[in-house]
Amino acid sequence: MTKVAKIAVSLPEPTMRALERERKRQGRSRSALVAEAIDRWLASQRPGAADEAYVRAYLERPEAPSPLVAVAREAIDEWESWE
Repeated sequence: MTKVAKIAVSLPEPTMRALERERKRQGRSRSALVAEAIDRWLASQRPGAADEAYVRAYLERPEAPSPLVAVAREAIDEWESWE
């Protein structure tokens, strides 16, 4: 098991209320939610993290092919070999 350290954090009331609502909705502890949020934030600060997130999202939901791509592919198929 990973060692843990306790910290005290002051949060604005609206943030604390939102955290409590989400904690109850997910059935998780405050510590678990805050630790996950910090881990995600730290990961997002790595160089290249934004690019990595973009590629992951694209792989999960690729763009629909443009109708122009289909037309271009069809045109290329019609070309004769240059050899």
